[in-house]
Amino acid sequence: MELEFEKWHGNKNDFILTWFTHDQITFDSLRRQTPALCARDGSGVGADGVLVLHTKTARDLMPYKLSIINSDGSLAQTCGNGIRCAALSILTHHLQADQKVDIPDSIDLQLESSTVTIRFLGRLAASRTGQLPLVAVEMGHPQVNKENSDYDAVKTFVTRKAQELGMPELTRDWHLVSISNRHLCFFLDSVTRDMIRKVGPAFQISSLWDGINVHLCASKEVQDEDRRISAQVLTRPIDELHEVFVWERGAGETQACGSGASAIGAAAFASGLTDRRNWLGIDMPGGRLYIKQENAADSVTLAGPAQMVFRGRLVI
Repeated sequence: MELEFEKWHGNKNDFILTWFTHDQITFDSLRRQTPALCARDGSGVGADGVLVLHTKTARDLMPYKLSIINSDGSLAQTCGNGIRCAALSILTHHLQADQKVDIPDSIDLQLESSTVTIRFLGRLAASRTGQLPLVAVEMGHPQVNKENSDYDAVKTFVTRKAQELGMPELTRDWHLVSISNRHLCFFLDSVTRDMIRKVGPAFQISSLWDGINVHLCASKEVQDEDRRISAQVLTRPIDELHEVFVWERGAGETQACGSGASAIGAAAFASGLTDRRNWLGIDMPGGRLYIKQENAADSVTLAGPAQMVFRGRLVI
């Protein structure tokens, strides 16, 4: 069968997105074909995953569920960059609708095992000119370090892997964060792409999990331009910024990871060294994301852009 799709990226974390009215059998077939569709060797569309917006009928403008399929065909519990792409696809469909419809300023969307709240930042009126707003996503409440029941076992595993890799610095300042997905966040003096290609795969195979997201983070000086831009889009300037490289469970090295940025922010705020009153800037290879969690009991808020690249059709 032929399936219409949109290609989106959130900070260059890219996705094949489709509005889906089909049955479970067809969805399962799409999952099985996802690795081939996401292949970047010229045989597929090329993507980090597939986003499926489920609707009851082809005319529905508000999906009832979002499924996130990793590039290996496994299902993800959440994905901040993918959620933003899905939200702006929904907004775009409202803007392009033939009939007069109200443009939503927020959306509640069912994920695999939770519901996410999405807000559009800035004036939606600008959307009609083609200028899409930033999207803020409530990513849920994180569990940091010992709030995870297996923290001690993970600590032993991290220590052993750091020794095997010859990188004792990995044990100095690291955090286990569960925010739907599970994340290991390592705060280092400096980080490089070569380092994540070495560290990321090393932590994937363990009896503790079926793969895990890995992030290497280093503090970065905030420039006047950073303060100006963040004040313009968030109403308040950032005063802290981190450079991050990403290895995602089920996808490998990616340009950005929204739930990962949220985990990094949660770890930084939990340390007590980061001011909760301000947004925290996270620079990944694909661009900048913003994180906020005003209180330890609050959900983590992720804000960032997304952009549609093209539309197409594929046969599954």
